[in-house]
Amino acid sequence: MDIQKYPIKVTLHKRGEMIYFSQLDMVRILERALRRAGLPIYFTQGFNPHVKLSFLNGLKLGVDGSLEVVLYFTQKIEPDSVRQKLIPQLPEGLDIIGCEVKN
Repeated sequence: MDIQKYPIKVTLHKRGEMIYFSQLDMVRILERALRRAGLPIYFTQGFNPHVKLSFLNGLKLGVDGSLEVVLYFTQKIEPDSVRQKLIPQLPEGLDIIGCEVKN
């Protein structure tokens, strides 16, 4: 049984103290924000499932800038809805500057 996944590309901007958080920390922050937002998250299959997300580009530690992440959902969801639900769950210094359906 394979669950369909629906990708949405989110562009985030790291600034302030968030620039000192590593890529692995960003994964944890996004996982927690997605869970708290109550979005229909897609989990990987297997013995130890985790939230499915993909970073399209990396950002060095200590650098202010933007990064793109593809988030996967189990249902079709509007990018604006994802944006509105995620913004209050993200820490200060991590802003959503773009959100679109990934083809």
